[in-house]
Amino acid sequence: MKGQRMNDRPQFPSNHTVGQLLAQVCRITGHRLRIHMERIGLHRGQGFALVHLWHNDGVAQNEISKAMHIRPASVTNMLKRMERDGWIERRRDTADQRVVRVFITDKAKAVREQARNTFQEMEEEITAIYTPEEMQTLQALLMKLHDRFAPDDLGPMHHKAFFGGPKGDA
Repeated sequence: MKGQRMNDRPQFPSNHTVGQLLAQVCRITGHRLRIHMERIGLHRGQGFALVHLWHNDGVAQNEISKAMHIRPASVTNMLKRMERDGWIERRRDTADQRVVRVFITDKAKAVREQARNTFQEMEEEITAIYTPEEMQTLQALLMKLHDRFAPDDLGPMHHKAFFGGPKGDA
């Protein structure tokens, strides 16, 4: 770019909407998290699926779909890859053969601490730029957005069940 030094960041136009800024921040933080997760062998949403399973081992596959707000077909594809790579096992429910239950493997148990550290590092990177008051405000505003756009069947504040606690404890 003409006239711009290599270390200069491109200026983000101040006339962007809140939605555009939020989408941009989500993309950037998602990319950073993907890089961290790939270091331990996980791809895209697999880290979030494992967090859910660490707290809900043996959960029905459709519950993972609901918790992650993604289509059942997408979860099926992701879980097939995770099973192929040795992260999880899928088994039919003994009482209801229509239900597929998902269990973590020893391989997944072995990376729990690494994944927890990765999520904690991301949390620290984000919170380092805010005062405690700003962080409280940001959390409240993001939860308001989350509760507004999350599917109705999950109800408000279901994130605690997904992340396992107020600090996203993996």
